[in-house]
Amino acid sequence: MNKNLLMLAALALVAVGCKKDKDEEPTPTPAPTTGVFKISLGFHWGEPDFNLDDTYTDGAGHTIKFSAVKFYLSETHVENAGSIVGDFHNSFILGDASNEQVYTVGNLTAGSFDNLAITVGLDSEVNHADPTLAVAPLNDPSMHWSWNPAAGYKFLVLEGRVDGNGDNMIDDTDPAFEYHCATDACMRTASIPMLGSIAAGGSYIQHIHVRVNQLVTGVDMLTTPMGHGNEAVNAQLMDNLAGALEIE
Repeated sequence: MNKNLLMLAALALVAVGCKKDKDEEPTPTPAPTTGVFKISLGFHWGEPDFNLDDTYTDGAGHTIKFSAVKFYLSETHVENAGSIVGDFHNSFILGDASNEQVYTVGNLTAGSFDNLAITVGLDSEVNHADPTLAVAPLNDPSMHWSWNPAAGYKFLVLEGRVDGNGDNMIDDTDPAFEYHCATDACMRTASIPMLGSIAAGGSYIQHIHVRVNQLVTGVDMLTTPMGHGNEAVNAQLMDNLAGALEIE
């Protein structure tokens, strides 16, 4: 008899425990307040798409062909009515004409915006950090002056060949051009009108046109085929790059 009573009591406790578990309300999932802000880069020569396999002309009218067009963007600020609504200090983009892609910048508070401010290059702290400890895209060995660590990263790399004999053709006999823009002094800032809005829980991709034709404005790649660091031609190219980023 006592055994039966004990069994009934145990069953009652189990029933009470089950009822308690059943009655417990689940913790509600907080509603999202941000969306994912992304940037895509599209390389163009004027309006048509830019292609590394094609030939173009430099600022002096010489036929040229690129083998590399790469640059760093960082310190993305999304603004609205003069106020920063998105500050992405640790977001880095390595633009590469050979590999167009979409870059995730970060989470942006839902709402509207009207301007994008972005650093062309890298700030001094990042520029002089140890690249062997860096993560992508700052760990690209082709974008750092390993033989001159004090100079830091290459903010812009342009490489290719320029027509040296006036036949308007490019082959392996034509002289090479090489521009590696580096040092803190090469850093620029681009401010680009950008009208849009992002929804909570959604995403927004801002496409930026890179006008490579504007990038080489005023640059004679035959008479000045090389520039390393912050020489006059490098400063010109960095100024050009800041103005070659457009949003339509």
